[in-house]
Amino acid sequence: MIAAALLAAAAAAQPAGSPAATPAHPFTVAVKVDRDDVTLGEPFLVTVRIEHAPLDVYALPEPLGVDPLSLRGSPSISRVAKGDRAQTTFELPLVNLKTLEPRLPPLRLRVDGPEGERELEVPETPIRMRSLVAEEHAPDAEHAHHGPKPPVPVLVRSFLWAWIAGGAALIVAALLVARDLRRRRALRPVPEPPRPTAEEEAMARLVALKQRRQWDRGLGRAAVFELSEIVRAYLGRRLQFDALDLTTEELLGELRARRPFAVDLADLTRDLWWQDLVKFAKAEPTPHECEAAIDRAASLVDRTRTAASIAPTLEAV
Repeated sequence: MIAAALLAAAAAAQPAGSPAATPAHPFTVAVKVDRDDVTLGEPFLVTVRIEHAPLDVYALPEPLGVDPLSLRGSPSISRVAKGDRAQTTFELPLVNLKTLEPRLPPLRLRVDGPEGERELEVPETPIRMRSLVAEEHAPDAEHAHHGPKPPVPVLVRSFLWAWIAGGAALIVAALLVARDLRRRRALRPVPEPPRPTAEEEAMARLVALKQRRQWDRGLGRAAVFELSEIVRAYLGRRLQFDALDLTTEELLGELRARRPFAVDLADLTRDLWWQDLVKFAKAEPTPHECEAAIDRAASLVDRTRTAASIAPTLEAV
């Protein structure tokens, strides 16, 4: 490009209907494109180099319009001194994305210096377009490159229904497996809870008997009948013999033969004979006698439970 031509065009071009700005008169103006031709979407660089008086300052317009081109980055500005002159260089990174006739529009540079504010218009810079289709020897104009084509529908094979069917099959399979697991769990025998120990069973029955207070309703003999059954069942389970079907004499004989630890046979004998007196002689016990008898039975269970826990330790010693 010829610098003189650029200076003449910059001085002559003024917008219609607007006051003429004072033109700047640099020494030289040169515009250079780093490529001889560009393709669509290919980045390139335009350099504007101006030699001017050392006290003048040149700046790009704001905003910087480069349509139909597009900026692909921020422009760079550099300034160097060259003797009695200064050189300002603008580098514009550009790309063409939408036109087959690319060009850089006129740039109105702002100038400030001793002569006041002025303006320098850099004329329009054409950019040569290179068609890749033309280089590939397209058979006719219809197949030649005409810029970006509009989108067209493309038939794509979809497996959506296969995914839906597969998902439904997985859900059905999961439901069947869950139902089978529930059925097997229902058929599985429920483990029975462990039977309470002889002491736990006897103490629970004694506590329940005392809380019912049958003697307050005139049922003292019924309470003694139940107390006798609790004591005999406990002794039979603890010493492993059938105590419920034995008479008092037979029961005492078994206890004397087995010599159970922590059982006071004298006290137990008095309690058993008193219970027989109430059961068979129809003697009506007082509430105090009923409660005392239950407390003595609970003490018997508690002593034998403690003795049972101590016995393994003594055997080990």
